[in-house]
Amino acid sequence: MIKGEKVRLDIHNILFSIYKLNLTLNNNSIKKIINRQKRKDIALLHSVTLNSMRYHLHCLKIIDKYIKKKIRDHEKILLISAITQIVFLEFKEYAVINCSVEIAKKLKLYSGLINACLKNIAKDKIELKKININFDNFPSWFQKETNYFSDNEKRQFLKYFHNEPNIHIVFKDEKKLENFEEKLIKTSNVSGFLLNKKDITSKKSFARGDWWVQDFSSFFPLHNFLEKNKNQKFLDACAAPGGKAFQLLSKNLSVTLNDKSRVRIEILKSNLKRLRYNPQILNKDFTKFSEVEKYDCIIIDAPCSSVGTIRKNPEILFKKKGPNFKELNYLQKNMLDKASVLVNQNGCIIYMACSFFKNETVDQINSFLKKNSNFLLLNFKLIKENINYSKLIKENFMITLPDNILNNSIDGYFAAYLKKKDNDII
Repeated sequence: MIKGEKVRLDIHNILFSIYKLNLTLNNNSIKKIINRQKRKDIALLHSVTLNSMRYHLHCLKIIDKYIKKKIRDHEKILLISAITQIVFLEFKEYAVINCSVEIAKKLKLYSGLINACLKNIAKDKIELKKININFDNFPSWFQKETNYFSDNEKRQFLKYFHNEPNIHIVFKDEKKLENFEEKLIKTSNVSGFLLNKKDITSKKSFARGDWWVQDFSSFFPLHNFLEKNKNQKFLDACAAPGGKAFQLLSKNLSVTLNDKSRVRIEILKSNLKRLRYNPQILNKDFTKFSEVEKYDCIIIDAPCSSVGTIRKNPEILFKKKGPNFKELNYLQKNMLDKASVLVNQNGCIIYMACSFFKNETVDQINSFLKKNSNFLLLNFKLIKENINYSKLIKENFMITLPDNILNNSIDGYFAAYLKKKDNDII
């Protein structure tokens, strides 16, 4: 076995499983493949796997330029991985080609085709790096869900969706941010983008539990809300892995955490232990909560397509099958319905989703308000320090495609503040 062949074969198997079996990178079978890697190979595996999915549409256009006949799925996945390495990651082409040919032989593919195609691509790699895709290249389900996009929105998505995400860090308080060992681009008094990409889990501040990683878009709605609404009884209905829960706990607020998934609860507990927080944790289906106990504010970070996190989770567009919107929309509706019963008079529901699709965001809220005349959509008024982020607010919602803030990437996201009216004013 030649150098680099084993890890590249594992990369191929991961990509093929995601594509054909509709798996995610968090699937246990994929985690087993990752966990058996040598330490020096893990970075290579992550880089090639993620970027192969980010650039797979570009790679498919390149394949069409060099191969006119229909190819099998194994050949397609092997070529996508190799093209990503040669054209977009600028790896040494001879190593990539040699490994790809050997993998083709093991998989009983046409190794001569793989060899010839990749050698031609390597010769043209400088020009091929400039290749562009358009909206017609996206899966049909994605085109259907974005048929309302303006030309400008299409351009924005095409510009940003395949870029690697930046690391955004949230601190327990201002002092811990000031004492952080690395340079930051501040986004608030307790948060900022890491200036230089590096592993920061070895820092003393990480071990002390001074901060956690949380995308700016996910951090923003609650940070904006909490500056105006304190001393309330909160419920985080889908708390794991914990970013929003940590925001509440850092303010010393009364909060109950819940998540339906036992696996995700264990991740939440691990994160809480590092951060030295010890709140009440429930492991229940939120839609089946008892309606005896009430809350002043319920946070619903709704299960969704997660399309807003496309840069972190590029498998969303890579998989053969799209999300099950019928199931997701039904769950989102039921969670809103349950929250409407559990929230106190004059209390709030904060509905959030890491999506920009209308059926998971604006349509859900409008449908809820139409059925529930005792609720109103609150003005998404920005606190003073957030005025520079006004482009994220549209028609009293926070809604954004994957975008840039302060020259750093943020996820696509949605948030709405819903208030339950007092009986006297209904």
